[in-house]
Amino acid sequence: MMKKIFALTVVGLAIGLNGGLINSAQAAQPKTSFKHIVYDDNHSYYHYTAVAYHAKRATKNAYIWNNTHTKKLYNLKSFPTYTWFLTATGTYKGNHNWIQVTNTPGTKTGWIYRPQLVKGFNPKGYQITHRRFLQPTYAGDYYHVTSATKNAYLWDWTHTKKRLNLKNYTNQNLYRSNSVQISHNGKTSWYYYVGVPKNGQTIYGYVPSSAVTAGKTTNHSGRNLLFPDDFVSTKDYVHYLNDSKYQKLARSMVKLFPNTPVDLGLSRIAAYNYATNDTWDEDAPEAISTKGYTKIVPFTSVATYLMNHKTQTNTQKLAAIKKLLAKQGYPQSKRTKLSDYKLGIYVINNVMGGRTNEDGSVHKGNWYGLIIGQKD
Repeated sequence: MMKKIFALTVVGLAIGLNGGLINSAQAAQPKTSFKHIVYDDNHSYYHYTAVAYHAKRATKNAYIWNNTHTKKLYNLKSFPTYTWFLTATGTYKGNHNWIQVTNTPGTKTGWIYRPQLVKGFNPKGYQITHRRFLQPTYAGDYYHVTSATKNAYLWDWTHTKKRLNLKNYTNQNLYRSNSVQISHNGKTSWYYYVGVPKNGQTIYGYVPSSAVTAGKTTNHSGRNLLFPDDFVSTKDYVHYLNDSKYQKLARSMVKLFPNTPVDLGLSRIAAYNYATNDTWDEDAPEAISTKGYTKIVPFTSVATYLMNHKTQTNTQKLAAIKKLLAKQGYPQSKRTKLSDYKLGIYVINNVMGGRTNEDGSVHKGNWYGLIIGQKD
């Protein structure tokens, strides 16, 4: 139902319908000088141990070849910490000792003479020994960085390059797409594969599970806009309304109901069930349940007006809102007495980033919802 959820792509080997790792060479069926090829379709992320290899002599030349055995693609001694995973077996000029291998993310693939390898994970460096996708134990759910002062790095898969220091991104929600177990110096630990938005792009990598906490962040500093499901509580939402420089109109609208406290649940209902919205790239979301609330009064004329006059100043908008509320039977005198009601409000008011095109260009977005209701 939500837009704006990161499109999280698993970087690496393609997952077959049976959970197996299917090398791209199999799908494309390229021209090859290797014969009697048998792809390891039954291998899955759950059985890395069965297909793990590393260089027999780390300082000696050992080449990975292309499919026609005409080009040396990689020299194993240039990758001293790599573990290579078998994806297929085959023959070359009648020799049965050739196998196709790939690295963990599937960026380097080719054929090698098997006796140049030995079974098992590379004893050097950081090794991904298990990958898990089962939800909710190993995948799904949002996390946030635990500490804003303690270093927490987003690593590449070899654990040799720091892509980001996540202590600078405590205002981001990190969606876990899978988990990996990493072995180093005889010790194992779990890492989560997540993406972090930066400068219009998403940086992917592995963060130690010990550096993040389950749940969405309540630190919204520096965020241009947030969407209805980005908040964890009414307190969190009200703090955002009071502090964000992009919520000036919303704060003025809240003051029109001085004795009607803002409620996050009702604000989500306002946003999804009764709002005007031009930020959706495709279809608008389905209406959500109103369970727990009753006597809901939607101010749809306000939402419609704001969308039709989105370029007006906040002063002009507020004046029109007051007139529309009074016309609907809610002048200031009545609004002041609504102490037994809650306020549902959600506003994106000409904020850059509300809508993006397929080419990545960003536009201003608008989203207006206003209702009152009572809790059951």
